[in-house]
Amino acid sequence: MHPSLESLANGFPYLIFYLLLVTAIYIVGLTVYVKLTPHKEIALIQEGNMAAAISFSGLVIGLALPLAACLVMKIGLIDVLVWGVVSTLLQLFLFRIADMVFAGMPARISDGEVAAATVLAAFKLAGSIILAFAIAG
Repeated sequence: MHPSLESLANGFPYLIFYLLLVTAIYIVGLTVYVKLTPHKEIALIQEGNMAAAISFSGLVIGLALPLAACLVMKIGLIDVLVWGVVSTLLQLFLFRIADMVFAGMPARISDGEVAAATVLAAFKLAGSIILAFAIAG
């Protein structure tokens, strides 16, 4: 068998395990954030609220960045589990701080203020990038 195919055959199961683990952590993180957010972003998005879509998009990308860093620096599944959970908890904490610093943001997003949602999403993404690089060392 060609070495490339052999490498694929040996590594593919691990790829699936890592993807399933990180996807589970990611979905839990998204769910927790949606439950903790005072405004109902999913419902607002379904109603066509662009501000909610921008804010939620910052969350979707922001949660993924540190998890991707965990995959880059992985040693094993347990390592990814521990660092993935820790990074997700830190992200949720950072997102909550951003929401508190920008007082009145839930009402502004509910009112469709795109400018406010864009700044909030940018701060969430900036925090995610910093956390991802901190994890990657």
